[in-house]
Amino acid sequence: MNTKIKKGFLGIFTVVCVLALNACYDDGFEEFVPPSGNINNIQPNTLFTTSTDADNSLTIFFRSFSTDAVSFLWDFGDGNTSTQENVDYTYATGGLYTVTLTTLSSDGLEATATAQVSPVFIDFEVAIVDTEVTFSNLTTGAKSLVWDFGDGDSVTWNSEENTEEDPEFNPIHFYLTEDTFQATLTVTNFLDREFSVTKSIEGLVLSTVPNFTFTTSDLTVQFTDDSLLAVSHFWEFGDGNTSTELNPTHTYAAAGTYNVTLTTTNEAGVARDITIQVPVGGVMATFDAVIQNADFETYPTAENNNNDLVDAWTVDPDNSFNDGSPTPFNFWRNDDLEAWVSNPANNGGSGTTDKASSSGTDAQSAGGTSGRSLKFDSSGERAYQPFEIEIGVEGYSISVFVKSESTPVGDVEGTFYILSDEPSSDNDLAALTLASYEVVSDAIDNWQQVSFSFNADAAFSFPQDRVDENTNDILVSTDQKFVIFYFVPTNTVTSSNEVFITDVVITTP
Repeated sequence: MNTKIKKGFLGIFTVVCVLALNACYDDGFEEFVPPSGNINNIQPNTLFTTSTDADNSLTIFFRSFSTDAVSFLWDFGDGNTSTQENVDYTYATGGLYTVTLTTLSSDGLEATATAQVSPVFIDFEVAIVDTEVTFSNLTTGAKSLVWDFGDGDSVTWNSEENTEEDPEFNPIHFYLTEDTFQATLTVTNFLDREFSVTKSIEGLVLSTVPNFTFTTSDLTVQFTDDSLLAVSHFWEFGDGNTSTELNPTHTYAAAGTYNVTLTTTNEAGVARDITIQVPVGGVMATFDAVIQNADFETYPTAENNNNDLVDAWTVDPDNSFNDGSPTPFNFWRNDDLEAWVSNPANNGGSGTTDKASSSGTDAQSAGGTSGRSLKFDSSGERAYQPFEIEIGVEGYSISVFVKSESTPVGDVEGTFYILSDEPSSDNDLAALTLASYEVVSDAIDNWQQVSFSFNADAAFSFPQDRVDENTNDILVSTDQKFVIFYFVPTNTVTSSNEVFITDVVITTP
């Protein structure tokens, strides 16, 4: 009887347990879903490196070092993309590009990285005519560049200051010999890395360089050839007439200004030409030429300072007067000439300055108006002043009073020049002289008046940067034409044999 009771109890217990388990999986509860996604909150990292192909500077190697990346998207900054993990990409043109790499992790998270690259293409071509070489620049992506022509000369170009239309980007260079030269173009990209290419310049043939001078007398012009390496000459006088003579003389039918062209040919048969305007028959002046501070006592400022007084007559005028006001003369400074005349080895061995001084005790009174003079007590001192003229005007005349303290009678006290351009040394005077006058002493320590004339057959203009420097001067345009009044005292001038000039008068015909 007891046995039956136990079996019944176990049966009941089993049924209860089964019912309890069924209750655990009742439809009233949500189904279990395993966790997924970035459960540890770890952000994937995107990183890449760049390097330039040593054989092609337009090709950049991109290498990804991203973590947990399953997809890649490269944006190269030029409109092109790639989905490769690592890419060797070649740009069509050089420049500065911003590259972006976007990666997607296995958890679906996105990360990006950016970097700048500066591919560059560097190359050039050359065209040779005699010794004139035209360099055609094919480069793209240059921040700056340097042309080294292999003969000691070079030019530079910078994208921040210049355009590709400027001559430094595609320079033309003249070589002086027929040697073979190694021309190198060095380019700096926008990330300041340098690249260069070198080519041989060979097959040069010395070229003719046409040039000529002329003198006029009424309607007749004497032309003088000044060309280099010319074996033949062809003159076109601008009035329909021509000549093949070396130094022809031509008489025009009427006054005027003619465009004269000289074409010369070298031994290689290559011709070059030059055209110069030649005024014939005299040109009527439209304004009077003016010499600044011609009496040497028209003080620029109220301080009557000696340096101010002589500023108009020096190779290198001061930037400002003694009272701080700007000088109107500084635009004609000539640094090369100043360095040359200030060297005792060039000026006879006495003195190291280009600037004469003002004297009130040695003043000209016999027939002149000045109470002061310009005093030279060193052979390195000069009187120097550009003044404006008109091309083609004939018969400008200049008179000056001169004296020296002890130059013997018959010896030279100094020489006046009118120059057609700025000299870099006294060695240039012969080539630039429109007129000169050598002053010979006629008495010891006595004033003498000398005069000479010149025709404005040639002149020069100051560049735009000098025009822009100062609005308080006579230089207002690059169209203005100037010649230079220049006085070189005798090289025997010393503190005991001083030379003086005053009362400079210029007359315009």
